[in-house]
Amino acid sequence: MKTIVLATDFTHNANRVARFAAQLAYDQKATLLLVHAFHVWPDNPAKVGDFPLSVEATRESSEKSLHRLAADLHDLVGIEVPIRCIAQEGHTMEAIRHVTKAEHADLLVMSTVGSAPQSAQLMGSIATGMVAETEVPLLLIPPHIVYAGLKNVVLGINLAVPPNAVSLDKALNFSRLFGSILNVLCISDKPNDPETHHQAEHIRHLLNPQPHTLTIESGEEIYDTLLAFAHSNRADLIIMLPQMRKWIQKLFSEGETQRMARLTDIPLLAVV
Repeated sequence: MKTIVLATDFTHNANRVARFAAQLAYDQKATLLLVHAFHVWPDNPAKVGDFPLSVEATRESSEKSLHRLAADLHDLVGIEVPIRCIAQEGHTMEAIRHVTKAEHADLLVMSTVGSAPQSAQLMGSIATGMVAETEVPLLLIPPHIVYAGLKNVVLGINLAVPPNAVSLDKALNFSRLFGSILNVLCISDKPNDPETHHQAEHIRHLLNPQPHTLTIESGEEIYDTLLAFAHSNRADLIIMLPQMRKWIQKLFSEGETQRMARLTDIPLLAVV
């Protein structure tokens, strides 16, 4: 892993997750890129100029905050972790996507909530919305999580929708990078059906030679089943493989990974 992007809005939760990302970058010997998206409103020609809410003034203020955060993180992990700062103008999700693509990011890290965790659980947040928009793997960190390594990973697979082979391979690579124990949970509404076991064996074949456990459980509510399994296995991380969804589906409903991102109390890695 070469480049980890941390998107921040400088809230308490975002700053806490920045510490998580810095420690992860230290362990992975990766560069940490701190990104803050800003948008000047209203969008009109008058925004250009030397006044408090101009693009230039807003960018300068954002960069100062980013450099203060970088200094705090260097105090935490030392100067051997390269830290860069980018203040990117634009609407938040679009700006973050632009940076991750331009910088060839290997991982995007965000807090699941900003300054209103209860609202985020009910309605979601920018971070949970990024699940459907990101083009790089997205690591979402819930409140109160402190970095202590990612040694015990649960990979959730819905057998009703065969996993993308490329995404599955990426998930396995992350597990290897983290040096994790991998526990695979295959969820099916027909756990005793021979076809279910055939599908599970196919996944087991794809997982070799990665050391792992594989469990099949029934569950109509993927969120409940996966989170209960993760807690019972004392997981440090849940990995999910979001499925491609049409724009009309995104408009009227959230995906299973988005719902998990909104409600989980365990870090979640959405591998795309």
